[in-house]
Amino acid sequence: MARKLVLLTYNIKPGSDLEEYREFTRTIDYGKFRQNDRIQEYTNFVVTKNVQGQEWFKHFDLLYVDDFEAFDAGGKRFFGDPIIHEHAQNWVDRWGIDDPQEWAKNFNVSYCDEIWG
Repeated sequence: MARKLVLLTYNIKPGSDLEEYREFTRTIDYGKFRQNDRIQEYTNFVVTKNVQGQEWFKHFDLLYVDDFEAFDAGGKRFFGDPIIHEHAQNWVDRWGIDDPQEWAKNFNVSYCDEIWG
């Protein structure tokens, strides 16, 4: 069966300590997302080397979900899960770009269907 992937691409605040961010991801971020049983898998990645060309982002998350419409939750996203919403706000406060206008340019959400067969 084809999987549904939510692809999050983003940058963190310039000057952030990458090892501190990795530890935060391992100890806090994963737990907040993975507690929701509608998220089938959740992983974070950091681009460590551009081999050919260059992406606009350095970080991306892969969220396999059971349903895009339910995930969207009427524009609230993350299934409207209050635990994830509170965590996301804390994440923005700690790691997000300072200027809210710039933050919108540094965070994308894409829904992807697996080509299965």
